[in-house]
Amino acid sequence: VDLYAGIGYFVLPYLVHGKAGHVHACELNPASVEALRQALEINGVRDRCTIYDGDNKNFPLRGVADRVNLGLIPSSEKGWPIAVGALKPQGGSLHVHGNCAEDEVAAFAESVRSQIEQIAHSDDDKRKHSWQISVAHVERVKWYAPRIRHVVVDLVCH
Repeated sequence: VDLYAGIGYFVLPYLVHGKAGHVHACELNPASVEALRQALEINGVRDRCTIYDGDNKNFPLRGVADRVNLGLIPSSEKGWPIAVGALKPQGGSLHVHGNCAEDEVAAFAESVRSQIEQIAHSDDDKRKHSWQISVAHVERVKWYAPRIRHVVVDLVCH
């Protein structure tokens, strides 16, 4: 699942190079949805992607994903409950994008892990899981602004 698919920045590599069997792509911007449709056709992978155009808070599927990409900066936090709900009951991986101060990357990663764990352990029937959640990797992607990094916190939920 890609909760912020845009024009396919992650969707296309997952399908073309990563050989994902199927990607569920959520996108709010109609122009981006149209560009994503065209890119899927050009790359011959349209049949392996379902596009959900509109707000991802309306994403209808639960328990379907091995991994969920949350590629929105400066923060993807509003999508975290949706991502937890989308993972299969046995768990999976979350790729959580966000921005933080360069000297706070480790603390940011732990905060993301802790908050995701709270969501997963909540009493909400759509998301309640007893997973152990750990930080598998933190990638410093690029500078977003002076002393502010775009990072990706890769979480494993199991």
